Amino acid sequence: MKQLLAKIITSLENFIDWFKEKLTTATGLDDPLMIQPYIGFGTPESLTIRGRVLENEGNKPPSENDSVWQNILSTYRFLESDEVANAVVEATCVGITQTAVSDDEGFFTFTFKPDGPLTEDVYRFPVQFNLLDAPRDIPTPVTAVGEIVIAEKTAEFGIISDIDDTILKSSATNVIDAVKWMFLYNAKTRLPFDGVSTLYQALTRGKNPMFYVSSSPWNLYPMLVDFMLNRNIPTGPLFLKDYGLSKDQLFTSGHKSHKLTQIHTILKTYPNLPFILIGDSGQKDPEIYEEVVNQYPEQILAIYIRDVSQDSRDAQVIDIANNLKEKGVDMLLVESSSEAFSHASDKGFIPYQTNSKSN
Repeated sequence: MKQLLAKIITSLENFIDWFKEKLTTATGLDDPLMIQPYIGFGTPESLTIRGRVLENEGNKPPSENDSVWQNILSTYRFLESDEVANAVVEATCVGITQTAVSDDEGFFTFTFKPDGPLTEDVYRFPVQFNLLDAPRDIPTPVTAVGEIVIAEKTAEFGIISDIDDTILKSSATNVIDAVKWMFLYNAKTRLPFDGVSTLYQALTRGKNPMFYVSSSPWNLYPMLVDFMLNRNIPTGPLFLKDYGLSKDQLFTSGHKSHKLTQIHTILKTYPNLPFILIGDSGQKDPEIYEEVVNQYPEQILAIYIRDVSQDSRDAQVIDIANNLKEKGVDMLLVESSSEAFSHASDKGFIPYQTNSKSN
């Protein structure tokens, strides 16, 4: 019954998208198209990058002086962004050129497998995108440049971090507060937790790869990357969530399933690299990370959980931490970034000489 309902709703959504496309094209009111590349990841043997073909809603760079209404409009444009299905995209990386067709939600994926060794000591590879065809006229060339990042040879470990209520104040467990943070602020005015930049810069040290796994929608990707750049927080591949419909299900996988799948992908891509996991107590990060340890006990160095919950929830997290302690993995429930910083220094993840002014 659920699958039948999903097919009906998806068919209706596809018809509405088709009708809207025809109407806007006929009236000349359609927005120009754009390619939104996401930071890619991989190894010297396989480079993967994802992106999306969208209508360009004309969002301007955020400013600290933007009004509430400007922020609301900008966020609405991000969330309402119109995807473009059946667009033909060309991508070139490491001398390899491929084409792909965007799916119903506008997404496309490229995987490049170099024939020979990559350039020594190069860990970032540009990707040139060109829009070759679309269900509408393309009056001017549509291009974009993306980037694929691979782990450096000198990397000691990787870091996998949540975003909402871990680096970015979001109040994800309170619907009203979460909506306020999302709509009333922008990448310039949204607040990080104190000490996040210092902690993450010390952990990465310019060589240890950074990954973000979150259930935030892909529509917010530009805002999240701008936020990290504005706050001097190391960027890296983001693994966000597609909230679109499909013919087989009403919605995509749930929070836990999504995060486990993405973390599994990262750990499988780098089987010889250990990882530090960072999250918060507001949702299910402790339970998710416990399951990750059970599946990959040799790959997890430590877990840091930011305490954003009530005492009753804290007791549950501490129980999980005690169970993991018996398996040789420290899970710390921390009030501040400085607590995680101190533990990381004690364990040798961060050199002692690193500036530890972190709150």
